[in-house]
Amino acid sequence: MIKRIAVVALLLAIFAGAQGNNWSNYGSDQAAASSDDHVSTQPAQPSPEPTLPNTRWSISIHPVSLLVFTTIFGVPWFNVTVENNLSSRLSLSSRPELMWASFADGDIFAYGLYEGVRFYFNEGHKGFYVSPQIGYESISVDYDSDYYNHRSSSSGEASAFIFACYLGLKIQSGHFVSFTEFGFGYTMMSSNDIDDGDADKVAESGFGIDLNYAIGYAF
Repeated sequence: MIKRIAVVALLLAIFAGAQGNNWSNYGSDQAAASSDDHVSTQPAQPSPEPTLPNTRWSISIHPVSLLVFTTIFGVPWFNVTVENNLSSRLSLSSRPELMWASFADGDIFAYGLYEGVRFYFNEGHKGFYVSPQIGYESISVDYDSDYYNHRSSSSGEASAFIFACYLGLKIQSGHFVSFTEFGFGYTMMSSNDIDDGDADKVAESGFGIDLNYAIGYAF
């Protein structure tokens, strides 16, 4: 149940630089000769490209997954990605997750943490990157059921390790950052449930995909 249904919006920004030509005119008058006007040109000087602020950290939220899970399933799902730049092309990423909800017949609570590194194809921590990650997720479910007019309470727990690799695109404009990434990985799940048949209600194992979109602030 914890594995995600994500809707990803891709935000693209195009930065254009301009070059300007500086022209200067001057005239010279010489005695005992006719006056001539001379025009000379200065070599075109390209204007400096916009530079990004010297940032080391960024914090981003995942608004699409929060909106989808809250409005469709009634389950708030919070994700935050924290990135720490190590070099011009390498950074560490951490993504904690938190989910909870209460229903008429039970409660659900889940948390997780993903740790990984990002290798950027270009310097400056922007553009395309690849990111191998390892994650851990835990979910617990408490629910009531009716059996021959007898109401009983049950509970189930599951934990999972996820090994995944992501391909992403990060855009930065000033202190504003956004990224979109697509991941493919494998989940190893173990469950502890009163009824073995209820294990499928708690978590799923196997291969899967993950889509993420986030916006945030770099500092």
